[in-house]
Amino acid sequence: MGQPDVKTWRILIEPTFMQPEVSFPISGARTTVLVPGYLGEDGEPQYIGKKDWDALKLTWEAFCAQATANRTERKIRCALARDANKVVQYATISSDDPLTATLVLAPDFLKRFQDVFGSSVLVAMPNRYTVYVFPGEGADYTNYSRMILGQYHDSSHPVSREIFNISTAGIKAIGMFEDE
Repeated sequence: MGQPDVKTWRILIEPTFMQPEVSFPISGARTTVLVPGYLGEDGEPQYIGKKDWDALKLTWEAFCAQATANRTERKIRCALARDANKVVQYATISSDDPLTATLVLAPDFLKRFQDVFGSSVLVAMPNRYTVYVFPGEGADYTNYSRMILGQYHDSSHPVSREIFNISTAGIKAIGMFEDE
């Protein structure tokens, strides 16, 4: 393959069953990892293999700094779901962009939802194209298990059945949606 252009580097969030040659753990996660990747010529995310990773001679932190700098603004749809009392229960982010799930790693992600959900949020990423955002405290995200698992199982690019807490401390898995 040769070295991917530095400007195409991205941090991917992927399921462990995809068995990327190079991956890095997410705190608390059992089935989801961070993967060094890049955008292929077709615009689809690709993994950086072990041989190419070793040739880069970079730390994960250095790769992340460059990949974060490569982040581009994407057109996404964000819809707020409200209950009968018009209280926001969760937000849905969706896009045709295969990097949609990686938005949760953006430095400004938490700021986008702080006014609605507070200083930490819970997120579910059932597939590359969908992210659910819940309040970090007091949210009963388990009420949405069937919806999230349905999108995970029906996707050709599933990401995770885990639920993650995102705060100023970073990202951490705190549980998993279980099939009934």
